[in-house]
Amino acid sequence: MLLTLESAKTFKPTVEQVELDGLEAAIRGITNNRFQNIHIRYVGFEVQNKKELVFHSDPAFLRVGDTIEISGTEVNDGLFVIEDLSDKIVTLKGEVALFEGIFKEGFVTKIEYPADLIAGVQKLLTYSSKMDSKVGIKSESISRMSIQYYDVNASDNVEGYPAALFSFLNKYKKMNWGTGRALPIPPNPFSHHIYEDERRFGDGAY
Repeated sequence: MLLTLESAKTFKPTVEQVELDGLEAAIRGITNNRFQNIHIRYVGFEVQNKKELVFHSDPAFLRVGDTIEISGTEVNDGLFVIEDLSDKIVTLKGEVALFEGIFKEGFVTKIEYPADLIAGVQKLLTYSSKMDSKVGIKSESISRMSIQYYDVNASDNVEGYPAALFSFLNKYKKMNWGTGRALPIPPNPFSHHIYEDERRFGDGAY
């Protein structure tokens, strides 16, 4: 969770939870960054009552209001917010309907968003609050003053915001190893391996 709905409304009174969820998904997608604190991770748990995670030991470093990511279950993976903590049980917030069962290989990781990233999201919401009523208007005249508005087109926007407003994410972007073309691997003079496809040297194909 980037911001609570209550705090987000101080920047954009009309914002809804679905918009905040969309921004969070967009930011994680743009940066290819899950913002996981891998030092706060718990492996193996049981799902009870569709929204309770039962661990083998007390998840001591989690707090109410924390965002966590469930991974490795194939059926319950995703982002959730902690509503309550009791001994070895974590209760998730909202209308959650997880599949019940024991997930020995599943794990839970705490999500932490940096302060400057949160500040960037607050600026996005402030911009949206001011500009939503101007969508489709490129300029207007008030008395003798003419105001020109930034024209957001289909190729230059992210979730309805000008792409330039997302520049605060640049330093958090991570390499996406799952897509794109592979970078060449430096040749190892002590190896007789032959590099194939785009990783092969000497043919100029990068």
